[in-house]
Order: sequence, then structure tokens, then C-alpha cells
Amino acid sequence: MKKILFIYPSSYDSQHRIIKSRKSFVPSRTLPYLAALTPKRFETRIIDEVVDSINFDEDADLVVLTGMLRHIPRAIDIAKEFRKRKTPSIIGGVGAFAIRDTIIKSGAFDSHVIGEADDLWGSILDDFDKGQLKAQYECTHHPSLNGLPPARYDLLDKKKYLRSFWDMKNPIILIETSRGCPRDCKFCLVTKYFGKKMRYRPIGEVVEEIKHHGSKFVMFTDDNIAVNPSRARELFLALKPLNIRWLAQFETSVASQPELLRLAYESGCASAFVGIESLTHSNLNSINKSQNTKMAFKDIVKSFKKARIPLLASLIFGMDDDTLDSIDWTIEEMIQNKANVIIPWLLTPIPGTISYDELKKEGRIIHENYSQYTFYQAVIRPKHMTPDELEKAFWKGMKRFYNPILILKRFLLSEMEDMPGLLYHIYFYWKIRKGIHPFDSVY
Repeated sequence: MKKILFIYPSSYDSQHRIIKSRKSFVPSRTLPYLAALTPKRFETRIIDEVVDSINFDEDADLVVLTGMLRHIPRAIDIAKEFRKRKTPSIIGGVGAFAIRDTIIKSGAFDSHVIGEADDLWGSILDDFDKGQLKAQYECTHHPSLNGLPPARYDLLDKKKYLRSFWDMKNPIILIETSRGCPRDCKFCLVTKYFGKKMRYRPIGEVVEEIKHHGSKFVMFTDDNIAVNPSRARELFLALKPLNIRWLAQFETSVASQPELLRLAYESGCASAFVGIESLTHSNLNSINKSQNTKMAFKDIVKSFKKARIPLLASLIFGMDDDTLDSIDWTIEEMIQNKANVIIPWLLTPIPGTISYDELKKEGRIIHENYSQYTFYQAVIRPKHMTPDELEKAFWKGMKRFYNPILILKRFLLSEMEDMPGLLYHIYFYWKIRKGIHPFDSVY
């Protein structure tokens, strides 16, 4: 029986050291899902390099890698090591898609899968069996999501992943209910990779996979779970009997739909990750996210609080109308309007996005060492500050929001019932003190 080794690479720090950790945030869904699509004639194993070690002398017949942009330099080095041992390798996924030319120039991989692999995977493995792997496979359509098998999370060491306060026995499980996004934000690669047309997985199959894994806390990977309100209602109604807690990404427009938010809460929504991005309208217009200008931030917060759903406000700093003062002001607005959680990032130009093309043309990209494209390291020259000033303002804002005194006021004085939120804030404070982004993969 031939053995396939699936590897999710780690990445390099600024000293070119491999980033390792005792535990990781959540497991990737991609490789467990590919393993589920793999015919039973193959033996399969998954390595998550952040928490696992790679034995390059392991008896493997094929190595399969994927990752986000920051993981690709390490993926290239891993493939080169296996190539020395005459073990072929395949790479695919969003990160490799973004820098296809780099993948080709590296000469590290025997094959590169461009686009979604669902409908290609069986024929790729048939070619491998025959010793006829092609240098490139490309999916020219967006596959149906009907009949997706449950991801093979059983191939991971579950003890190495974060637990939620609602399920201390199982890791947080990633579940997919849709792909695509009808928006076209300049900084995002989703529409280029998954398309603008929404594709939905049958809700009954989503429910069955949740039951299959048995975890009581689920993170949905959808980029915009409630963009279709009628479908969202159907999904939330189906989730209610499962007695789970869940987290998903929403857009700001859902704040004007109180009945849908109420139903989300009743179905177990524990937190809503919302792409606020900026409180400056000119910034929002510049990144094709004008839909966020239709409702004041304070009203968005009030809507989620009324629904009793904690708001995780995602922010992007480094846009063209950002200044040091506007970053400080944004943080104060988050505090004054009682956002539950903030998740700031720095504007990072992903190849293939409109933002990348614009910044490249203007000569404002500092480097293309993709290991450092972490979204909290400055890799562009902002218009109104230096890259170093941008990073300092970013960390200053994080430390201000997650200040211990503010944390105590936020919870002990007004929201005592939200003990999980308090504990998460203490955890965020601890990570920020160590100079680690709270939503980085390691802890």
C-alpha cells in the first residue's frame, strides 16, 4: 500500500528559524479534507509542522503540501529535502496560487495544483499510481459542494490544538458550509480563488459532519456566512437542535437584520467575526468596501449586543488615509463603543489582489520575503508614517485595548456572566506581552 504524507508547513521567523509551538490554535481543514477524498488504497498521514516534527527519511511515496502565503517558503524547502530522497511532492492551495511563478521557479515540486482540487484529486492520484504525474493541474471551474466527505481530523493529534470553554475534550473543529464571496475587496484573494458566485453545501450534510466529529465548538470557514439571509436562516434553524457553540465570519449588513442575529444566537453563535476594517469612510471606499459605510460602528455594536453575540471587530491599519492619530482614535472608538474583541492587522499585499497590483506599481512594497507576510509585520510603506511607526502604533493599540484595567472594567463591572470572554482576554493580554498576535497559529 502506497503512503501519502500530507504536510502543513510551519513558517520562518525573522531570523529564518522554523516556528514551533507546544500547541496550535486550530487544525487546518484542507489536508484532513484531502485525506478524506483519498481512496482507501492509500495509507495517509498528516503532519502539522508547527506542533509536529518531520522525519525526512520517513517511508513515504508521495508528499502533499498546502498553506497560506507565509508558509510557502518553508514548503519549498521541505519539498527540496524530500526531492533529495527521490520522494515526489505536490503543492496546492491559496498560498501557492498567489505566487504561481515562484512555485515554478523553485523547481521544488513535481506537481502544482492550481485552484480547487476536489474534482481533480482522484485523477491526480491515478496519474501518480501510473508514474505519470503532470507538472501542473488546473481546475477551470468551481466544484459543487454536494457530497463532501467529513474531514479526517482523526489523523491529527487532537491534544495539540486549542480547546474552547464549551468543550474541553475536543479541539475547535473547522466546518465548511459554503465557498465564494460576492464582494470584491481589494486586499482579499477569496473571489479570485473561490469565485464571486456563492456555492452552498447541503445543510443536511453540514449537520451530519458536525455530528460525526462530536465537537461542541465549531468554527465555520465560510467567508460570509449570512450573505444570503434566507439560506442563513435555514442553516441556523438546522443548528439549533445540535446544542453546539459556533463562530463564523459575518459582514456588517447583518447588523440591520435583528431577527437573523437573534436566530444566530439561539442556534449557538458564540462570537461573530466582522470585517470592520476601518472607521474612515475614505479608507473603506478605497478598498471596495463601501457597504461598511452604511451603518455607524456604534449602531453595529449595539445590534450585536442586543442579540447577545460578542463582536470580534477585525481592523486593518496602514491604509492610505491612516495616520498615527487616526489609529489611536480608532482604538479609542473601539473602547468607547464597547467592542467585545478587536483583531487588528496590517495591510498586507497578497499577490493576485488589486491591493498588491496598486502598491507594486507605486513602488511601496518593501520586500517579498513571504515568510514575513504575517499581517502584523509592516511590508509596505504607508503614506503618512514610516513602516516602523505603523508597527509601533499597531502594538500600542493592541496593548491599549487589552490593558488589564480595561479588561477588568469590561468584564467584572458590566459583563460578569461572560466568563469565557474574560478568560480569552487574559489569554490575549498574555500573548501580546510576548509580542505574539492573539490570533496567530501558535500559543
